[in-house]
Amino acid sequence: MKTQSLLRLFFALFFFALPHALQAKDESSSHSGSIQFSCAVWEKLTYPELFYHHGGEYLPIEISVGQRSKAYPIKGVEALELFIRKKMPAGAAESNAAVEYERVGTAPLLPDVKRILFLIDAKKDANGLPLRVLAIDDSLEIFPAGSYRFFNQTPDLLRIKFGGATHDLPQGALKVVTPELPEAGGFLPVIIKNEPGRILLENRFLAQRTGRELVIIGPPAEGRTGIAIQFLSEIIPASPPSTP
Repeated sequence: MKTQSLLRLFFALFFFALPHALQAKDESSSHSGSIQFSCAVWEKLTYPELFYHHGGEYLPIEISVGQRSKAYPIKGVEALELFIRKKMPAGAAESNAAVEYERVGTAPLLPDVKRILFLIDAKKDANGLPLRVLAIDDSLEIFPAGSYRFFNQTPDLLRIKFGGATHDLPQGALKVVTPELPEAGGFLPVIIKNEPGRILLENRFLAQRTGRELVIIGPPAEGRTGIAIQFLSEIIPASPPSTP
C-alpha cells in the first residue's frame, strides 16, 4: 500500500509539472533567435558616444561616417533605442553617482527580420527626439551579394535605367536590382530621370559579385541643383563549401 501511495504521488507531481515544463520550453524557444543590426551615418553626429539598450545594459555603438558599423546583437525588445550619457552635475563623480542615460533616437524592429540596417541622421527640427532612425530589411535573401539597392528619398518619382531594365521608384521606395555580371564584375551604365524625363544623373557604377551597394538618392544639397547620391558598400564573405 505504501508503494502504491508513493507511485500515485509521483504521477500526480509529474503531470502537474509537465505543462509548466512545456510552457517554459516554448517561452525560451520563442526568444532564442537574436537579431543582428548595423548602423550608418553620413554626417558626424554631435554626440561623442552612442549606446543602445540590450539585456538590461547600455552597450556602446561605434559608427564611422559613410560606413556600415559592425553587426550588433539585440534581443527581447520591440525597438532599437539609442542613448547618450547624461551630463553629470559637478561633484557627482566624487560621490560615485550612478551613470544616467538620455534617449536620443528610436525605431521599431521589423517583424520577422533577423538582420536590420538602421540609417541615422540628426533631425532638422526640434520636435521629438534629436536623432531620426530608419530601419531597413538588410537580410541577404532580400538584398543579396552582387546587387544594387536604390532608395528614393526625394519627393518625386524617379525612373532608373540600370542592369538592362528601367525601374520606377516612387518616393520612399526601395528597389533591389541584381544585374548579370561577369566573374570579375564590371562597370554598368546608370541613368536616373525624373517623371517628366529630365536626366538627373548619368554615370557608370562598379558592380561585383561579392559586394552589394545601397544607393540612397536624396534631394539636392543646399546650394546645389542636382540630386544627392550616397553609397553604402559591403563585401559579402563567400560561404565555405559544404562538406558531404
